[in-house]
Amino acid sequence: MPPQPRKPSSSNEGFFQPMPVIKNQFYDDPVYQRVFKFFIPKSILDSVTPELSAFGQEVLSKQILHWVTDAEKNVPYLKGGGRDAFGKKSSELVVTEGWKRLQDFGIQNGIVAAGYEEKYGEHTRVVQFMKTHLWTGSNANVACPSAMTDGAARLLSLHLSSKKLDPSTRDVFQNAYNRLASRNTDYAWTSGQWMTERSGGSDVSGTETIATRVPQLCDTHGPWSIDGFKWFSSATDSSMSILLAQTSKGLSTFLAPMRRPVSSASAVSKNQETELNGIFIQRLKNKFGTKSLPTAELELSGTRAYLIGEEGRGIQEISTILDITRLYSAVSAVGYLSRGLAIARSFAHLREVGAGRGKRVMLRDSSLHMSTLARITGEYKSMMLFAFFVASLMGVNEHGIADDSESIRLLPGRPADIHHLMRILTPVLKASVCKRSIHALQECMEALGGVGYLDNSENESINIARLYRDCCVLSIWEGTTDVLSSDTLRVLKGKSGKDVFDALDRWITKSLKDSTSNNPIHETAIVTTWSRLREFISTSSSEDLLSKARDLTFDIANIVMATLLLVEAGTDSDPAAMEIYTRFLRDKRIGLPEGPRKSAISASSELRINRNIVYGNEGKPESSKL
Repeated sequence: MPPQPRKPSSSNEGFFQPMPVIKNQFYDDPVYQRVFKFFIPKSILDSVTPELSAFGQEVLSKQILHWVTDAEKNVPYLKGGGRDAFGKKSSELVVTEGWKRLQDFGIQNGIVAAGYEEKYGEHTRVVQFMKTHLWTGSNANVACPSAMTDGAARLLSLHLSSKKLDPSTRDVFQNAYNRLASRNTDYAWTSGQWMTERSGGSDVSGTETIATRVPQLCDTHGPWSIDGFKWFSSATDSSMSILLAQTSKGLSTFLAPMRRPVSSASAVSKNQETELNGIFIQRLKNKFGTKSLPTAELELSGTRAYLIGEEGRGIQEISTILDITRLYSAVSAVGYLSRGLAIARSFAHLREVGAGRGKRVMLRDSSLHMSTLARITGEYKSMMLFAFFVASLMGVNEHGIADDSESIRLLPGRPADIHHLMRILTPVLKASVCKRSIHALQECMEALGGVGYLDNSENESINIARLYRDCCVLSIWEGTTDVLSSDTLRVLKGKSGKDVFDALDRWITKSLKDSTSNNPIHETAIVTTWSRLREFISTSSSEDLLSKARDLTFDIANIVMATLLLVEAGTDSDPAAMEIYTRFLRDKRIGLPEGPRKSAISASSELRINRNIVYGNEGKPESSKL
């Protein structure tokens, strides 16, 4: 029988690739599940799971993704280009309905508020950031103002605990804090953070914005008047902002409401007309990514504000916010990567490719493709453990820890070491994780071939191009990689350097001692590498080390990640977890000889291991690792 002639394809006939389906990442992401069970103790696991699992499903809903597309396509703009019909300044910012709805959704679900609800004690921050992680791929950047809102709430809470506040300032701070930490969308505020000026990005020493105290002003709009220019404001639609300005005593931190009543009335009713608080939006930035986020240049002229803390201590005050926004950046980085891997995993289940000699296989059965995804997954896991370890430190630092807590085994032995670890690990985390996630997410894009490079807004759930554009900013804002590496070096070579080194020493030693991995060779590899690194930094001058600061920062990150990988793998001796750890040592050259890996197992066995790394050990019962 002669072969049937082939039919030509057309726009509606022929082969069509099945659409990848993104499952609830709370369950589908094997790394998320292991990290979740590693940091969340059994005592609260059952109460946390329903909320996070339901949230993980909701962020993938058709409605949420529709709002994402709307926020991306209908970008913010200034009505009339910032002027009214007769050329007068108006600065009326217009944001899309999708952006507003996503903001409200995040507020209602406690993306910020959860950090200030005492329900989970020292685990509060871990639970909060587990939710933030799930939210990242679907929030169209509303987590940016959330991060600054969280930082502002933390800063105000610290000052509210002081007895030095005068009653009127206390009332202002308390009202602002209550709104920043609220889940009520009709009541809640978001906050901006205005530091950057034309003279420098993260370097605020050249700040040209001036604050003048005007004590004769007796209304409730703030006793300080601020004039200047801010080059970047990433939450221009916020209700207030924390900003830096110079006073006669040096750089200082202020709280400025975004709007004030048009009249001189002190109370603002819901329907009272308001105007911008001496703020002129000069223009909105046209960015590579974060298109939905209104980022602006602002001219401040008579902006009324309240001093936070003491004059001349602006850097010390703003650092509280930076610690939180940098952790948000790191969690967002792994959140983007998680979504990218979810898309790549689903695609590998559906995509068939040629395998030579007329054979065709699914990508999940391709040894090379699974090797690539396994490598990305291993990187992702190392960064997840690091991010949530710092989140756990933050939670303990803020809430304390019970003597019988199940988390003690993961924490430094001395309470004072928590401060030292946070001081060094926050910049190290932000620098390393945000940088590496960008490359790893690009690999996920490449794993889909050409379709991964498309801006698939018609199918927002698989739009890796959007995720990649937005992820790229994370290594830039809140301190570039080099800025954070320089900060890391300053800490290690500064007056508290020995205390920081000793705290890291004690934590690494304690963690490896408490580990159930029973692998002294691997433990020795970590300790030896760390000892050599400490010796090198300690015996070299800051000048000689500066050009190497980025490499040194990443070396510290690798040692912390290796320690966490070993401790986590030792909780159940899971073969995939141990393989991730072993590969990490080799890839990062931690105590092991360099060179290509010589395969000691069959191709089929290696494929099976890689699939277990990528997809998890499906059906294997797991319990809390604490």
